[in-house]
Amino acid sequence: MGDRIVNLTPHDMHVYPADCPDRIEPGSIQPIAVIPPAPAEMRAPLDKTRLRAFPPLTFGGADIPVNVVQHHGSSNLPAPEPGVWFVVALVVALAHPNRRDLLVPDEAVRNLGGSMIGCRSFGVSPGGGRRG
Repeated sequence: MGDRIVNLTPHDMHVYPADCPDRIEPGSIQPIAVIPPAPAEMRAPLDKTRLRAFPPLTFGGADIPVNVVQHHGSSNLPAPEPGVWFVVALVVALAHPNRRDLLVPDEAVRNLGGSMIGCRSFGVSPGGGRRG
């Protein structure tokens, strides 16, 4: 029996073969796996607090707001379960560096316009990896 992978992101996670190019026309290469998102109530968005406004940056004549934020991880992240891996956004995994069960998309596959459409592998934090 394989590992159980729960996708806590809001979109299908397409995993492509190791030899897939970095950029492809969608549909030209079939993914080796498509992991659907978990129900909305299980998703793991990043929780953050806006502490204050930083002076805006001026670029091209426009003032761009900058906020000082503190990331708290995700209050909705499920507790670890034996044999279960959770796919999360990189910022969520970085906010939980000691979790050994969090996967992030690695080796991005993008469409010809440059938008990410999947990955060729998953990454774990240095403190993560195969459990127990």
